[in-house]
Amino acid sequence: MILMWLGSFVLMLWGLNSFQQNFARAFSGIQRSILEKGFSSSMATLFLQSAAVTATEASPLRSLYTSMAMLNLRILDARPAVLMMCLSPFALIPVFLLGLLYLNFSGFFILGLCVVALLRFGKPNYLDDALKVLFSVGVFLIAGESVLKSSSIIQTYLTQNDLVFFLADGRFSAVLVLVALSFVVSLLVQTEFWSLALALSLLTSGMLSFNGALGVLLGERLAMAMIFWYRTRSLSLDCQRLGRQYAILAFISSVIGFWIAGETRVFLNVGFSSDVSAVQEKTFSLLVLFGVMLAVQWFAGMIWGHFAGNKQNDEMQDAKYITAAWIYRGLLAEGPRDWAKDKVHKRLSEIRYHLAGMHSLKEGQLPAHIQARIKDEEHQLSNLHL
Repeated sequence: MILMWLGSFVLMLWGLNSFQQNFARAFSGIQRSILEKGFSSSMATLFLQSAAVTATEASPLRSLYTSMAMLNLRILDARPAVLMMCLSPFALIPVFLLGLLYLNFSGFFILGLCVVALLRFGKPNYLDDALKVLFSVGVFLIAGESVLKSSSIIQTYLTQNDLVFFLADGRFSAVLVLVALSFVVSLLVQTEFWSLALALSLLTSGMLSFNGALGVLLGERLAMAMIFWYRTRSLSLDCQRLGRQYAILAFISSVIGFWIAGETRVFLNVGFSSDVSAVQEKTFSLLVLFGVMLAVQWFAGMIWGHFAGNKQNDEMQDAKYITAAWIYRGLLAEGPRDWAKDKVHKRLSEIRYHLAGMHSLKEGQLPAHIQARIKDEEHQLSNLHL
């Protein structure tokens, strides 16, 4: 039965991650269109443009890394890049809507719609992305139902077990252990929203307290902040500074958001219940409380971004670009990545043109350190493989 639960949970997590990717791919054209037109100098329009790019990504993590990458590659100014970093929590909106369907809608019905659409229309290009999104939603919902059934059966076997009491214990000591465990697991698996899928499955089955569910979510947020700092520490000096500051901000604001979410839970009188029939109420409450956590991070980020985005970058610093690992790990959004590819290829062509012209210069006309910098930049961009 444990293996059945684990298999259903993995399938549920796959459906969630697949939904994020397919949803972002469906809106990648809109993202690229906004980037190609350029960001407005008006703050209100800039806010709406940045919010549209981030909200259609369905992945706060990918939106954050994409913003940093475009700034690091020098194809986006600091102001819009930092604003998009601050607005990255907006990417939770599609996931929030998917969560509202959890155990509220039949996944088999959605998969049935996909089959009917395929039989009626075949597989035209204009329906391809939509069908993939629907298929991911159906898999997520079906796996979620299977997880709930398996959890209920497991719970009957674990009656009077210490693990059951520990998960249902919402006191500080138990929640702190869950935060630490979630933090370690997040550092190892590095999969976004695994904690949300786990919290939903255990909370709705009556095995996990609300404080414990928020603790699991907090652990992932803290780990993602530390990983972001680790991956940006090898970039250019300005990106290192912004990455370090944002990681510290995300770390602190997540803890504050966790505390505010806990106070909100008390204010709304949302308590632990082992009643499986209240799954819709539990799901909605958890998503709202998670939204409160991210809202605190967004608010803190907007204050920080007001100052960080207006600081001029040093154009003379050594070029230290992102590595190909960022692309292989899927950290960059598809639409912005395609747009960045054209920009990077153009910059690479210009650098190679200057390198070709260096051969006609006499020795000593161009300082050696400048020649080395140009050659190093050409080598880094050539190995990026956007």
